[in-house]
Amino acid sequence: MPQQSHRHHYIPEWYQRRFLAPDKTAFKILDLAPESFKDASGRIRGHSRAILDKGPDAWFWEPDLYTIRILGKEDDVIERMLFGAIDTNGRKAFDDLLNEDWDGMHESYPQLFEFLDALRLRTPKGLQFIRQFPGANSQQSLMVWMQRVRRMHCVMWMEGVREIFSTGSSTKKFIFSDHPVTLFNRLIFPGDRKLVNGSDPLLEWQGTQTIVPLDQDHLFVLTHLEWGRCQKPGPYIARQPRTNHRYFDNPLVSYHDIERSRSLTDEQILEVNYIIKNRAFRYIAGQEESDLFPESELKTTMWNKLGTFLMPPESRVAMSGGQMFAKMKDGSEYFQDEFGRRPKTLEEWKAASDEMKRMEEHFHSLMKKQKSQI
Repeated sequence: MPQQSHRHHYIPEWYQRRFLAPDKTAFKILDLAPESFKDASGRIRGHSRAILDKGPDAWFWEPDLYTIRILGKEDDVIERMLFGAIDTNGRKAFDDLLNEDWDGMHESYPQLFEFLDALRLRTPKGLQFIRQFPGANSQQSLMVWMQRVRRMHCVMWMEGVREIFSTGSSTKKFIFSDHPVTLFNRLIFPGDRKLVNGSDPLLEWQGTQTIVPLDQDHLFVLTHLEWGRCQKPGPYIARQPRTNHRYFDNPLVSYHDIERSRSLTDEQILEVNYIIKNRAFRYIAGQEESDLFPESELKTTMWNKLGTFLMPPESRVAMSGGQMFAKMKDGSEYFQDEFGRRPKTLEEWKAASDEMKRMEEHFHSLMKKQKSQI
């Protein structure tokens, strides 16, 4: 029997190490809500340190965060078996993505999103979100719900427009928080009355973008296709659900069209870091103490002015979406549009099948013409 673990990292150590400065073993960590110390009369006499020096093994964990009881005995099977596998696969998926290892991505691409989904749901802020579900009022039921809604973000993420930004020649680096997968909607301010208990904007809203620092030099941004196409984005559209929004499905997706050409300026990196800090639960981490206070260097912290550069390039949006046709080895056919919708009637199915046949004939005609010119 393996020894039971009690220190459960909600942010894997390997992920944290991607943000360490060269030859460093610790971060500067900012506690956004330092603990208060009161005397017997209830008067506040002091606070715990707000800025800490901690390494990946020493922070971003909580005792028995995922421990459950099986037949009356404590068990760390969720931490050891579930998250152990997800974290291992996620690490490889990160490497494949950043190294543009296409052979590797063919296998690891779905695991990338499974890891990001877990990275969002398993944090203290993520578990706070899950506690809103019916009956999730005990540790046992909370862990059941966490597994029940696992992968809830993956479908809409994979169907969006995906882009990886780099720091390029900038001197600034990305920070990360205790809730590394950030949902950002610049037209819905933090503290909006329609957001329960300071929760994040809903993923299905058109204006909600997902921001994930992959390491100190790379940022992964996922944008809904309709938002990328929107000519006049406004608060009303920003709250409207994207077409065919759903949290669970098994659509066909591609991974060859991730935009990778853009790098950010120092000012833009500061904006991203401010967004990350603003949506954190309690802690953020950076290489230097100055990294923890991006607002001190920003020209503006007005929410709707931030992150406009995160919108995908028009050229990339124009190349995204479209119909998808597939013929399986057994001869069966599969069709979906850019929002994952399949034919619902026999007429729609026949029309899609006829269109696929025309495309197939056109393709073979082009190939035949190409060969004749060689």
